[in-house]
Amino acid sequence: MKRAFMAIDPRPYWHQVSPQTSVLLLLAAVMPAAHYTFGSIAFAENALGLPRHDAVLYMFAAAALCFGVIPALVMKMLGARVSEYGVGLGDWRTGLTAVAVLFPLVLVLTLLPGAYTPELQNFYPFDRDALLSWSAMGQLEVSRAVVYYYAWEFFFRGMLLFGLRRELGDWVAICIQVIPSCLWHMGMPTSEIFSSILAGFGFAILALRTGSFLWPYVIHVLIGAGMDILIKLVVTKQ
Repeated sequence: MKRAFMAIDPRPYWHQVSPQTSVLLLLAAVMPAAHYTFGSIAFAENALGLPRHDAVLYMFAAAALCFGVIPALVMKMLGARVSEYGVGLGDWRTGLTAVAVLFPLVLVLTLLPGAYTPELQNFYPFDRDALLSWSAMGQLEVSRAVVYYYAWEFFFRGMLLFGLRRELGDWVAICIQVIPSCLWHMGMPTSEIFSSILAGFGFAILALRTGSFLWPYVIHVLIGAGMDILIKLVVTKQ
């Protein structure tokens, strides 16, 4: 067994992918881990002493840094172009159709039942002040959509998916981006963890079909805002 293992020369495998692909694979591990550890709401509250409202904004800003600015700068240094990562409208007709069909299904099958689940009611919205007024809810959803969700989809369904598919193929690229995306959700409600796997596959397929991560982003925003709004309606009956 030892002799057979020693006979394997790993060097040929090192040259089967480009430096860009190798770095993307490293970023797939490092960036979610960095955000999970140092960009979380818990870190902002416990280590930095921020109040909940500010801790949520800190988490959004940290996501923009870890999933947007830093990986984009790293890949740009390696000669990549941001336009290569599914930026733009892509096949907008298919994208709009997918949004019109998929979100109502998610709303009926997932969001409406979930809004009555104590586990989700106790977890969402991130900023509990959003339950007190529609103004606070609007501020939360806009900031999350513009800062957090855009960076998230750019990284997972943009940079990783489109960046890895060229050398590893569509299916492998899809599977790879699902793994860190799912692991980042550990500690969240159980339904959220497993939903992240399904969403990871579905969003990736939609991004590849349309040539853009914009449409998964739109659906993600609608799902997140929809859950918060439904929970507010159920909990506060306002």
